[in-house]
Amino acid sequence: MECFACYSKNIARNGKYKSCQKYKCKDCGKQFSERSFSFFYRHRFPEKVIMDATLIAFFVSSRNASFLLLEMIHIKVSHQSCYNWSKKFAKLVSKIKRQMNFSNIWHVDEKFIKVRGSKDPFAYLWVVIDNKNTIITQHVSFARDIINAKIVLKKALDKAMKPPDIIVSDGLQAYKKACKILGRKVKHVIAHFETKCVMHQGKIYYLSNNRIESLNSKINLWHKKFRGFKKLETAGLFCNMFAYFYNYLRPRTIKHKIEPIKLTLKM
Repeated sequence: MECFACYSKNIARNGKYKSCQKYKCKDCGKQFSERSFSFFYRHRFPEKVIMDATLIAFFVSSRNASFLLLEMIHIKVSHQSCYNWSKKFAKLVSKIKRQMNFSNIWHVDEKFIKVRGSKDPFAYLWVVIDNKNTIITQHVSFARDIINAKIVLKKALDKAMKPPDIIVSDGLQAYKKACKILGRKVKHVIAHFETKCVMHQGKIYYLSNNRIESLNSKINLWHKKFRGFKKLETAGLFCNMFAYFYNYLRPRTIKHKIEPIKLTLKM
């Protein structure tokens, strides 16, 4: 343990706040505790309560999370506190940079979400995943056009640090020009529910966009608890939190793989 201000190790115990040990630096006189500058800093509730509230509020509304905490552990927490903790966790997650190895086949799609201020009845959530059901990136916008299609693909390219071999999309015309930012070697396949047989670099792939459509159904179940977002930034913040949970926290099932069929071409 060292002082957060002067990095001195000449510190002494300075009482307790509930179950949290407090310290005081003998050199600069600063006081701090084990929770200083952590996620639980300046919260009067124990760490376990905050973690449980954040996890429960991910699946249900803030009011239901407050009710479940009262029924399960007999601690009264306001629904506003549950929402604030969830938003604080979402901001913390958005700053975490973790590198993952994505596959060479990407799927991109967009879906409707409710955001206040949109000219249309709905806003749009753009999602890019690979064929192992890992979310690469997402983007929230008011318009469904070429500009936003390029933005989400550019974000996916920056995240993966390399372009895919194949990208699969639906019939939206904006993807035809947007996919060009990935490079000429990337093959753009338009497939929706029906499986298409595609040959690329001497290999045969059977591709459809059902994989990302299945993900959209999971996003719909999660999105219903919000009943819409007030701001575009808030929608993007919580969508980033969903991607973090989906990639790292949820229990993963058997990984889906697409095994290409190798052909021996006779010249």
